[in-house]
Amino acid sequence: MAKRKFTLTPAFLKGYVAVFREKGLKEGIKTVGMPVAFGLFMFFLIKGVVLYILLPYLIAKGVFSG
Repeated sequence: MAKRKFTLTPAFLKGYVAVFREKGLKEGIKTVGMPVAFGLFMFFLIKGVVLYILLPYLIAKGVFSG
C-alpha cells in the first residue's frame, strides 16, 4: 500500500507549485506570471502564519479551552 502524503495545498494550486519546483523561481515566474507568483507567495505566507504562529498562540492563551 502506498503511503499517502498529507498536504494543505489546494488542488488548483498544485500545477503552479509543480512548475516552480521543476523550473525554479525565475523561470516559474516567467512561465506562470507575476500575479500568480505573488498569489502563491501570499497563500503560503498566510498558511504558515496561521499554522505556526497564530494557532500555537491561541492554544497557549487558552482560547480553545473555553
